[in-house]
Amino acid sequence: MNTILRYELPKGFLASRKLAIPHRDHIEQALNNSKVMQIEIDLSGVDSISESYADEIFGVLVQEFGCDEILNKIQIKNAKEYVLENIAIVIDRRSKEVVH
Repeated sequence: MNTILRYELPKGFLASRKLAIPHRDHIEQALNNSKVMQIEIDLSGVDSISESYADEIFGVLVQEFGCDEILNKIQIKNAKEYVLENIAIVIDRRSKEVVH
């Protein structure tokens, strides 16, 4: 059975790289689960997200799984435009990094 996982990031102002790690770990486990076909991340309660917090979640996931995999499997829901902009910045930056 193919599953859609719904995950909600904490409410408020998200700024600490350290606090982002458990959320990335949860999303990463879902990405590694062959039964999970789509991950919907709800950002309705997020007032702002720092680039470091966004990078710790989305940037690291792009680095580990590749940009195409992340863009195909993760859907961001209910995000404010400036929150999406910070996420897009880190995804773009990480997708351009060359692994040696």
